[in-house]
Amino acid sequence: MAPTAVRPPAGAWEEHAIRSLADGVGANAWARRAQLVMAAWRGDSVASIASDAGLTPHTVKRWLTMFDEQGVPGLMAQPGSGRRSRVSDGDRDRIVAVARKGRWTLESLTEAVRAEGIDLGAGQLRRILIAAGVNWR
Repeated sequence: MAPTAVRPPAGAWEEHAIRSLADGVGANAWARRAQLVMAAWRGDSVASIASDAGLTPHTVKRWLTMFDEQGVPGLMAQPGSGRRSRVSDGDRDRIVAVARKGRWTLESLTEAVRAEGIDLGAGQLRRILIAAGVNWR
């Protein structure tokens, strides 16, 4: 198979950064992406890199292209990635207002929020309150 076309490191500092990231925690997304670049630098093909990493060739090409265009920052998570929240900012404000009205169990607060017309589960409610710094207990 043909070797992967990825640009060489822009300097010793970039090579060091990629090697440091690649040696990081194996489950870390940055480490996995840096490992893709390292494999491309070794001359591995996109197909073999994808197979070894358990990714599709398209995903490998996308991350290698991001590295080519942006360097190390291109391997970081992209803005807007991930699922969009179903809960609006207005609903979050209403949730916080209800929670601040007293002491609650998570189950009773979930019921109170649902009575306000906001349909969500206890786990999501808990994450919203923690992010807002609200103690409901």
